[in-house]
Amino acid sequence: MSLPTIEELSTSLGTETRERAERTDELKLETVRGAVLVVEDDPTHREILVEMLAGWGYEPLPVGSAEEAEFAVRNKRMDAAIVDVFLPGRSGATLMSRLRERFPQAVLIGVSAMSDAAMARKCKGLGADLFIGKPLNPERLSEALQSRHTSWH
Repeated sequence: MSLPTIEELSTSLGTETRERAERTDELKLETVRGAVLVVEDDPTHREILVEMLAGWGYEPLPVGSAEEAEFAVRNKRMDAAIVDVFLPGRSGATLMSRLRERFPQAVLIGVSAMSDAAMARKCKGLGADLFIGKPLNPERLSEALQSRHTSWH
Protein backbone atom coordinates (compact mmCIF):
# COMPACT_ATOMS: atom_id res chain seq x y z
CA MET A 1 0.00 0.00 0.00
CA SER A 2 1.53 3.27 -1.09
CA LEU A 3 1.07 6.65 0.57
CA PRO A 4 -0.62 9.38 -1.45
CA THR A 5 1.61 11.92 -3.07
CA ILE A 6 1.57 15.58 -2.09
CA GLU A 7 -0.16 16.40 -5.38
CA GLU A 8 -2.88 13.83 -4.71
CA LEU A 9 -3.41 15.16 -1.17
CA SER A 10 -3.61 18.78 -2.26
CA THR A 11 -6.01 17.89 -5.08
CA SER A 12 -8.19 15.88 -2.69
CA LEU A 13 -8.14 18.58 0.00
CA GLY A 14 -8.78 21.27 -2.58
CA THR A 15 -11.83 19.41 -3.87
CA GLU A 16 -13.17 18.81 -0.35
CA THR A 17 -12.60 22.43 0.65
CA ARG A 18 -14.21 23.70 -2.55
CA GLU A 19 -17.25 21.41 -2.07
CA ARG A 20 -17.61 22.45 1.59
CA ALA A 21 -17.41 26.14 0.61
CA GLU A 22 -20.06 25.63 -2.08
CA ARG A 23 -22.38 23.93 0.45
CA THR A 24 -21.83 26.78 2.91
CA ASP A 25 -22.56 29.36 0.21
CA GLU A 26 -25.79 27.55 -0.65
CA LEU A 27 -26.88 27.76 2.99
CA LYS A 28 -26.05 31.45 3.25
CA LEU A 29 -27.55 32.41 -0.08
CA GLU A 30 -31.23 33.28 0.24
CA THR A 31 -32.74 33.38 -3.17
CA VAL A 32 -35.21 36.16 -3.88
CA ARG A 33 -38.49 34.61 -4.94
CA GLY A 34 -39.27 37.46 -7.29
CA ALA A 35 -40.25 41.10 -7.59
CA VAL A 36 -43.76 41.88 -6.34
CA LEU A 37 -45.37 45.19 -7.19
CA VAL A 38 -47.48 46.41 -4.25
CA VAL A 39 -50.02 49.04 -5.31
CA GLU A 40 -51.77 50.28 -2.17
CA ASP A 41 -52.78 53.87 -1.44
CA ASP A 42 -52.99 53.36 2.34
CA PRO A 43 -49.41 53.78 3.69
CA THR A 44 -50.02 51.52 6.69
CA HIS A 45 -51.41 48.64 4.61
CA ARG A 46 -48.63 49.12 2.07
CA GLU A 47 -45.94 48.91 4.78
CA ILE A 48 -47.49 45.76 6.28
CA LEU A 49 -47.50 44.12 2.85
CA VAL A 50 -43.89 45.15 2.22
CA GLU A 51 -42.76 43.66 5.55
CA MET A 52 -44.66 40.41 4.89
CA LEU A 53 -43.30 40.04 1.37
CA ALA A 54 -39.71 40.78 2.41
CA GLY A 55 -40.03 38.25 5.22
CA TRP A 56 -41.17 35.63 2.71
CA GLY A 57 -38.15 36.31 0.49
CA TYR A 58 -39.77 38.50 -2.19
CA GLU A 59 -38.49 41.84 -3.45
CA PRO A 60 -41.36 44.27 -2.81
CA LEU A 61 -41.85 47.27 -5.12
CA PRO A 62 -44.22 49.50 -3.10
CA VAL A 63 -46.16 52.36 -4.70
CA GLY A 64 -49.25 54.39 -3.80
CA SER A 65 -50.99 54.86 -7.15
CA ALA A 66 -51.52 53.37 -10.60
CA GLU A 67 -49.38 56.11 -12.13
CA GLU A 68 -46.48 55.35 -9.76
CA ALA A 69 -46.88 51.64 -10.50
CA GLU A 70 -46.49 52.12 -14.24
CA PHE A 71 -43.41 54.24 -13.66
CA ALA A 72 -41.93 51.69 -11.20
CA VAL A 73 -42.13 48.79 -13.66
CA ARG A 74 -41.20 50.77 -16.75
CA ASN A 75 -37.66 49.38 -16.77
CA LYS A 76 -38.00 46.57 -14.23
CA ARG A 77 -39.18 42.98 -14.34
CA MET A 78 -42.21 42.11 -12.23
CA ASP A 79 -43.14 38.56 -11.24
CA ALA A 80 -46.35 39.38 -9.39
CA ALA A 81 -48.52 42.33 -8.39
CA ILE A 82 -50.89 42.99 -5.53
CA VAL A 83 -53.19 45.76 -6.70
CA ASP A 84 -55.81 47.63 -4.67
CA VAL A 85 -58.79 47.90 -7.01
CA PHE A 86 -59.86 51.33 -5.74
CA LEU A 87 -57.06 53.88 -6.00
CA PRO A 88 -57.06 57.68 -6.24
CA GLY A 89 -56.58 58.86 -9.80
CA ARG A 90 -56.47 56.03 -12.31
CA SER A 91 -58.17 52.90 -10.98
CA GLY A 92 -56.47 49.70 -9.95
CA ALA A 93 -58.79 47.87 -12.33
CA THR A 94 -57.36 49.77 -15.30
CA LEU A 95 -53.85 49.17 -14.01
CA MET A 96 -54.45 45.41 -13.78
CA SER A 97 -55.45 45.18 -17.43
CA ARG A 98 -52.33 47.15 -18.44
CA LEU A 99 -50.09 44.99 -16.25
CA ARG A 100 -51.62 41.84 -17.77
CA GLU A 101 -50.74 43.08 -21.26
CA ARG A 102 -47.18 43.99 -20.31
CA PHE A 103 -46.44 41.02 -18.00
CA PRO A 104 -48.48 38.10 -19.39
CA GLN A 105 -46.88 35.49 -17.12
CA ALA A 106 -47.01 37.50 -13.86
CA VAL A 107 -49.39 36.57 -11.07
CA LEU A 108 -51.89 39.43 -10.61
CA ILE A 109 -53.86 39.67 -7.38
CA GLY A 110 -56.65 42.21 -7.00
CA VAL A 111 -57.53 43.32 -3.46
CA SER A 112 -60.33 45.43 -2.03
CA ALA A 113 -62.36 45.98 1.12
CA MET A 114 -65.43 45.66 -1.11
CA SER A 115 -65.15 41.92 -1.45
CA ASP A 116 -68.04 40.27 -3.17
CA ALA A 117 -68.49 37.86 -6.05
CA ALA A 118 -69.11 40.67 -8.55
CA MET A 119 -65.79 42.33 -7.65
CA ALA A 120 -63.95 39.01 -7.96
CA ARG A 121 -65.48 38.44 -11.43
CA LYS A 122 -64.59 41.99 -12.50
CA CYS A 123 -60.95 41.53 -11.43
CA LYS A 124 -60.66 38.18 -13.18
CA GLY A 125 -62.20 39.70 -16.30
CA LEU A 126 -59.43 42.32 -16.26
CA GLY A 127 -56.73 39.66 -16.12
CA ALA A 128 -56.27 39.07 -12.38
CA ASP A 129 -55.48 35.53 -11.31
CA LEU A 130 -57.13 35.98 -7.95
CA PHE A 131 -59.16 38.42 -5.91
CA ILE A 132 -58.67 38.66 -2.14
CA GLY A 133 -60.86 40.75 0.13
CA LYS A 134 -59.45 42.99 2.84
CA PRO A 135 -58.32 42.49 5.49
CA LEU A 136 -55.90 40.21 3.67
CA ASN A 137 -55.42 36.68 4.91
CA PRO A 138 -51.60 36.11 4.91
CA GLU A 139 -51.92 32.38 4.16
CA ARG A 140 -54.16 32.99 1.18
CA LEU A 141 -51.84 35.72 -0.10
CA SER A 142 -48.79 33.47 0.29
CA GLU A 143 -50.50 30.65 -1.63
CA ALA A 144 -51.59 33.05 -4.36
CA LEU A 145 -48.05 34.37 -4.83
CA GLN A 146 -46.71 30.83 -5.16
CA SER A 147 -49.26 29.91 -7.81
CA ARG A 148 -48.73 30.25 -11.51
CA HIS A 149 -50.60 32.60 -13.82
CA THR A 150 -53.58 30.92 -15.45
CA SER A 151 -55.39 32.73 -18.20
CA TRP A 152 -59.10 33.33 -17.76
CA HIS A 153 -59.55 34.27 -21.41
